[in-house]
Amino acid sequence: MLKHLIFIFTFLFTSSLFSQGTDSLLIIEETEIPDSLNAVITDSANVTDSLKSFVTAIKDTVIPIQGEPLADVSTIINKRTFLFTNYRYTGDLLRSFSFNFIKDLGFVGQPHETFIYGVGNHGISFLQDGILLNNSFTNSLDLNLLQSEDIDSIEIVPSTRGFLYGPYNNPVTVNFITRDFIPPETYSRIKYYEGPEGEAMIDGKFSSQIMKRWNLSFQATNRSVDETYTNSEFGIWQANTKLKYFLSNSVNISGSYYFVSANQGLNGGVDFDSLSRSSNDPNTDLYDPVTAPVLNPNRTLDVTQHNFSLRTLAKPFDGSKLDLSFYYRYSKDEERNENDTSVSKRNLDLKVLGGSFGYKQESELLQLDLFATYKKDNSSESTENYFFHPTSYKKDEIYYSIGGILSAEILNDAIVPSIFYKYENKNFGDGKTLVNPGYGFDLKIAPIQSMNFYIGYSKLNQLKDNDADFLELGWGFQVPNISLELKYFEMDNFVPFLPNLWSIILAGAEIGYPKYSTKGFGLSGNYKFWILLIDANCSYYFEDRVGLPEYQLISGLYINDMFFDNNLNLKAGFKFYLTGEIEAGWYGFTNEEKIQPSNKLDFTLAGEIKGAAIFYFIWENLLGNQYYITPYYPMPERNIRFGLAWELFN
Repeated sequence: MLKHLIFIFTFLFTSSLFSQGTDSLLIIEETEIPDSLNAVITDSANVTDSLKSFVTAIKDTVIPIQGEPLADVSTIINKRTFLFTNYRYTGDLLRSFSFNFIKDLGFVGQPHETFIYGVGNHGISFLQDGILLNNSFTNSLDLNLLQSEDIDSIEIVPSTRGFLYGPYNNPVTVNFITRDFIPPETYSRIKYYEGPEGEAMIDGKFSSQIMKRWNLSFQATNRSVDETYTNSEFGIWQANTKLKYFLSNSVNISGSYYFVSANQGLNGGVDFDSLSRSSNDPNTDLYDPVTAPVLNPNRTLDVTQHNFSLRTLAKPFDGSKLDLSFYYRYSKDEERNENDTSVSKRNLDLKVLGGSFGYKQESELLQLDLFATYKKDNSSESTENYFFHPTSYKKDEIYYSIGGILSAEILNDAIVPSIFYKYENKNFGDGKTLVNPGYGFDLKIAPIQSMNFYIGYSKLNQLKDNDADFLELGWGFQVPNISLELKYFEMDNFVPFLPNLWSIILAGAEIGYPKYSTKGFGLSGNYKFWILLIDANCSYYFEDRVGLPEYQLISGLYINDMFFDNNLNLKAGFKFYLTGEIEAGWYGFTNEEKIQPSNKLDFTLAGEIKGAAIFYFIWENLLGNQYYITPYYPMPERNIRFGLAWELFN
């Protein structure tokens, strides 16, 4: 707690308070950066999701170029959607998407598995501004390692187009779009929350126009929680800095650096077999952190990351846009497990050099999107334990892909058919190469402004004898006070990509690989009546739902309106979570255990004061239910958490 108070004091002391802004920082469209720093800025959180800046007309101004979503048919979760939620980490920001499910490990800071469109680890490409974040060995990402307060919006690409982006042909793509706003005056923001058992988070952001064409920003985050169950503590430091240069109205260049240092206790959950032998009531004692033993009382994971990137945004021709990035990512994962008789270690050194290219050209009728990726992976893995000799494995792999989308814009975009194709080449070294082409089409129809329809189909070759098929149907409706979205998807014969396993298969080893198929319905929407707001998103999955609940419902009833002469934007009410029966297992491999349905009720409150500061309060698990989503990781019992987010200008 002391280190968080020191952080707050230092941050406030170095920021002279002048006026207050808004906690809504989505992408701005055309904010002029003057040749002089004498500018006037106004903004409003109540009118728009973007930081709208109105600058006095000054000679020789530059208009910054903003990044764009990967596809115009994607689902966008904007800042205002999750700004009024009391989220803990980046994975919570995805909960408003109907086909999202978090395989929660109960303890704060654990590497919870996120499912999107029924796909979890080894099947989702997590991108940040178009750059792949996935671990090179596991093709997955612990979302605790991604700085939540640097995210401006989240893009979820339709399941039929998911394989197009990134160097892997994963069927699902999630793109985190970072904050990229340019205030003419110095800007700073601080967020803090705390909860039981020493849980706390502090984040500070600073941005300044240091010269007439240069913008510098810096952000630091610390999250931590004390031990409750044995070996359940967690701590992480994250920091990023970005320097952006506005060469002209046609070319912007930015360089960034991101640092992570995390320490996780991986206790493996409660040792239920041991507890059953020592307890008369193991189903109750499971939720007692004092008496419940854990599987791994000494297993820990330390993660260190250094990530560099250089990005160019340009408009080389009329109606065109270029997005070119180069990056280098270094990550060291040190896993250690000590017990009474041995010590085991596993170290991963991940070194990735890559590039990402995107080009869009629009005309009156057609739009052409071209994209390409390159990734050189020079990583190593070493293991050591008491019983076996130390082993090591090195890989020098190269991945590249090229693809494109051609769209026709008919009747003022009322009808937009598209076709797309991607060619991907994986070179595992020693002559082992895998080529994976994929293609598809989709159609977006918007007969009236308030309604749209979507249909898409794609086919992806993953191995020589396996083609995966994807289908998605969608309907959306939106008018003032009412919003609805209905989706249906099918995924057939998907093979999760594990680089090491695939290289072994290509070498001729007789190893089977899992095939995964699923389908489901998703519905989300909200309705505003007077000062009452009802929102809900739910999903239902059909056969082959390994690792997924049969159904899931997240619904809320709130008081939501402006109060006190429009000085307070309040959202307060109850949020209900219902999770159906879950089939335990992993992609095509099931076990007999079924996790019983569970539910939770929260009271949540968020109030935005004068568009500048937001106060958060949540009373979690009001009914004190005892349950778990993943065996045997007890979910948090009744607890209270509160915090504050405050924007400052100086």
